[in-house]
Amino acid sequence: MKFKQFSSFIVFACTLLLLASCSKEDKSLRFEGESDNWKSQYFLTQDKDRENGEGSIVYKGSNKDNIGEVTYKIEGDHGSMDKTSTPVDGKMSINDACEGCAKQDSSKPFHVTIKWDGKTEEFELKAK
Repeated sequence: MKFKQFSSFIVFACTLLLLASCSKEDKSLRFEGESDNWKSQYFLTQDKDRENGEGSIVYKGSNKDNIGEVTYKIEGDHGSMDKTSTPVDGKMSINDACEGCAKQDSSKPFHVTIKWDGKTEEFELKAK
């Protein structure tokens, strides 16, 4: 009988810990935007101490295999990220994370600049 009570207590305690770890401060945000030749989605997960972002930039044109080297810069409220790479099937991945950093406000867009083949396009990633 004591084992059954102890087991019930353990299950209750684990459930309580699990619920406590799912803080109301956790937030998921989705940003989207596009220009004439590019479109992008960026997903942010924010909690009390961290911000993790992942997404993609996709070429909208028809010749996805011969884009060449692409440089992009994404500027937010509290910083920026930039990268130069060659898209695979017209797609580039975006990944970023920080801990103890200031977080992007969902009411403010990211500004994106993409340079390739002597061309430049800019657009905003807005929360959806």
